[in-house]
Amino acid sequence: MKTRIVLLLATLALVACGDDLDTLRVNKSDIPLAINTTGELASSRTIELGAPVVKYTWHYKLSYLIPEGTWVQEGEKVMAFDPQQQVARLRDLQNRLATESQRLQSQTLDREQQMEELKLELAEAKMELEKAELKASNIDNLVARLEVEKLRIDHKIARKNYEMATYRNQNRAEQMTVERDIIRSEVERLNSEVAEATMAIQSMEVKAPRDGIVVYKPNNRDEKPAEGDQISLIQRVLELPDLNTMIVRTTIPEQNAYRISEGALVELQLDAVAGRTFKGRVQSLGQIVRVKSRQEPSKVFDAVVSIDNPDRDVMRPGMTARLSIIERIVSDGVAIPERAIIYRGEDAFVRVKRFWGESERAVTIGARQLGKAIVTEGLRNGEEVIL
Repeated sequence: MKTRIVLLLATLALVACGDDLDTLRVNKSDIPLAINTTGELASSRTIELGAPVVKYTWHYKLSYLIPEGTWVQEGEKVMAFDPQQQVARLRDLQNRLATESQRLQSQTLDREQQMEELKLELAEAKMELEKAELKASNIDNLVARLEVEKLRIDHKIARKNYEMATYRNQNRAEQMTVERDIIRSEVERLNSEVAEATMAIQSMEVKAPRDGIVVYKPNNRDEKPAEGDQISLIQRVLELPDLNTMIVRTTIPEQNAYRISEGALVELQLDAVAGRTFKGRVQSLGQIVRVKSRQEPSKVFDAVVSIDNPDRDVMRPGMTARLSIIERIVSDGVAIPERAIIYRGEDAFVRVKRFWGESERAVTIGARQLGKAIVTEGLRNGEEVIL
């Protein structure tokens, strides 16, 4: 009788001791195997805006800049540059155009007058020729030989004078036509330059080509633009991202890149938006490995993740995103901390809690992730694994 009591107390003691063990209840489910990384939100459709391209201008003074984060509509002014240089050039061109236009008008009047004078000169030369021809045709035997020779010489002189007058008339007319065309071309050129300078002044006000939110672009010293800054022709001042086409630019460690393929499912969370998980897919995966940065010289591949349903009310370019890129799904498995696994050679075991104590159980490990082993065989729902 005493022996039975002692055994019962020992059993109860073992059970009591077992209740103090740290255990994990088995609850099988589909477990996604994921590669975790971070990235930055961006827009796949972004318009960058800077200073307009204006002839003879390479540096611009920023006179107006709309506040960053402002929602703008297409056609709304987002920035402006000081047009003083263009205004001065326009004034100079207008003065030159007025001068050339007056010159063209005066040349037209002079041409008309000179053409009339040339016509009169030609008419006189023609009349003298006709007189000489008439005299030459009326020669008869009664006229002295010297007189006849004189009339013939006068006729030749009149003919040459007429030919010279005709040539001089044509030459002067062509010369005046060329002069008129040169002045007219200069007037047309100046008209074009005036129109171009007028448009240049108008282009100093830069308007939004589409709806969007304003994001400033830092310069090569990582400084954001401000009113009064000198802006170079090649510098971009701001951008208008399309918030309906948001993506995440991220990097994949070199040793994990082989586990990811385009189209892989991605779950992402934003540090600035707590409690929400967004879905996406790997849109593209770079083919060239590179060093991540000088501060972090690890080897990585660039990747782009598309977002299925971007929320334009909360998503902004530049936000940090934490990504879980799903490699594959392990069906009907349970994640157990690695410290709970007992290895004997290539076999793995766990300790399973029993009513009378514990027992070892051989298990199959299908994968490992973040310090946990994914057990696919050897355990049943409801069992407790001792950690």
